[in-house]
Amino acid sequence: MFLLLLLIPTQLGKHFWFDWSLVLGIRVDYLSSTLYLIDLIWLGLFFLNLKIPVLKFKHFLVIGFVIVNILIARDWQIAIYKWIRIFQLVWLVWYVVKNKELVERYLIKIIPIWMIVESLLAVGQISKGGSLNGIWWWLGERAFDFNTIGIAQMSIIGNGLVRAYGTFSHPNSLAGFLLISLILWWKYKNEIKNKIYWWGVVWLGLMGIILTGSRTIWVLTLMVLVLFFRGLKNKWKVGLLILGLLFFAFKIIDYNYPIGNFLGGWDENGLIKRGQLNLAAIEMVKNSPIFGVGTGNFLVNLPEFQKNNQIFWLQPVHNIILLIVSEIGFLGLGILIYFLAEYLNKKKVKSVFVLILGIIMMSGMVDHYWLTLPQNMWLVALILGII
Repeated sequence: MFLLLLLIPTQLGKHFWFDWSLVLGIRVDYLSSTLYLIDLIWLGLFFLNLKIPVLKFKHFLVIGFVIVNILIARDWQIAIYKWIRIFQLVWLVWYVVKNKELVERYLIKIIPIWMIVESLLAVGQISKGGSLNGIWWWLGERAFDFNTIGIAQMSIIGNGLVRAYGTFSHPNSLAGFLLISLILWWKYKNEIKNKIYWWGVVWLGLMGIILTGSRTIWVLTLMVLVLFFRGLKNKWKVGLLILGLLFFAFKIIDYNYPIGNFLGGWDENGLIKRGQLNLAAIEMVKNSPIFGVGTGNFLVNLPEFQKNNQIFWLQPVHNIILLIVSEIGFLGLGILIYFLAEYLNKKKVKSVFVLILGIIMMSGMVDHYWLTLPQNMWLVALILGII
């Protein structure tokens, strides 16, 4: 379990490029069947804790829904692969619930490693203007520099810079991961005796978030800091912190950058492309409102719904609700809500986890990584387990 938690931010894996991993002849990593190092650890845990579950009638209904969702999918192989991934995460939630005390004891040691390693790697990538390579490749860092096609960039007073990727597939994904990790670290504040160490991890995490250039997470981080510091006796400290962050955000953005494009990526066409993906998702829902187009099949169907677009963007819809409904339909959404509500009703959810779930939902309204990228999906499963 310690190894699995430690490896959550990594993405070392072997991709298998079957025919169903192609869209319009282009390899799409979201559709690639991948065996990650963390999967091997998971398999070890799974077989060591293998138990035959007692299935109820409602579980058979879910199995029936999954079968139908696979059968109606354009690429049923992708749907099967995605459902296997979902099962993997659901099982992890169950395992964490059964071993919550041990998991939280490990997290106190592991969260600082996540934040320190990722934030220092972010500093190195910004300083070099690209990936550091070497040992970092073995943790999942992708090779890139400022001129790499499709690389995420940002502008600081007219000067172009790469955005920090860490060991993630995209800076936004890293930013969301760091913010949730920061909130978890705050949760364990009273259990850390060395306050200098604790604050050092906090500020490194904040630095990593800034270097990702994810403005959605910048805004959410500012909101979280206001919540965290609102109990301080010296309110002027909070004021100075907020003013400092606002000044930094003002200076880091090119003065000529359109304010309408502030949230999301730094792509000047970002809002247009996101809007087109939203419209494509809505059309998919209209075509298959009950069962969806099949889990993992949004990208497979996307070309059909963007034939007349001037800009074609081969990405999942940047809205987790639209992504869920388009792939598993309203029936699937209803099943998901039912089981989540049943699970959460059994828990006494602390305010810190309400905040975390809120951050995931708010950031998920303008991005998709909580449902599509492995590190963020593992983190969501972990959160649901320790909630």
